[in-house]
Amino acid sequence: MNNTTQIDKTDGSWTTRLVCAGLILFIAGLAIGQAELSPFAAMLSIALGSLLTISAAAIVIINIIRSKGISNVSAIGWLAITLGALTLSNVGNMGGGGAPIHDISTDTQNPPAFRLVATLRGTSDNPIDYLDDGTAELQAQAYPDIKTIILSQPPEAVFSAALAAAKNMGWEIVASVPAEGHIEATATTPFVAFKDDVVIRVRAGQAGTLVDVRSKSRIGKGDMGVNAARIRAYTAELTGIK
Repeated sequence: MNNTTQIDKTDGSWTTRLVCAGLILFIAGLAIGQAELSPFAAMLSIALGSLLTISAAAIVIINIIRSKGISNVSAIGWLAITLGALTLSNVGNMGGGGAPIHDISTDTQNPPAFRLVATLRGTSDNPIDYLDDGTAELQAQAYPDIKTIILSQPPEAVFSAALAAAKNMGWEIVASVPAEGHIEATATTPFVAFKDDVVIRVRAGQAGTLVDVRSKSRIGKGDMGVNAARIRAYTAELTGIK
């Protein structure tokens, strides 16, 4: 009985330490990301914090199994389980991530070209050109719904709506050339503040006005589905503008 009590106290102590350390690292990562100091440092801090909260939850669950009941679970224990479950759920959602590509376009045969944002990219960032490295084939398999947007309004009206939609998305507008139907913007991911670039092309087509969107990560081989999700969200925003 004394041994069991001692074990419970030891496990409880470790649970408290892990939860506190995990929360500190997680919050520090969010702060680093919001300050846009270093996306990698922010991601590492959040990842380590998440790992610690999952470890704390594991200790509590093992204790529950060993004691065959939940009556002795403390408030910090329930907090550990809750945080661990939320973390695992978030990891699962991110891990559903998609193809190992970072350049998504509604038109993979003739993708919109970046111009001004090329000057914002570092020498170690992904190349600005659309690479013929199997990206189009992988996108077709992973995101078959990413296609050219076709609207019935004239190009001038669609361009204004396309620009408004980009602003509503919270993107930083880098270039806007109405005469060429060309828009460029930079999107910052939440939490860790990675920079991704977006180019929008508006032009007249036989069936209506065609809007093509391309979203490309500055760093990383894969994007965990972020660029495709961004284009989907933009499509919904644009088509919702009257």
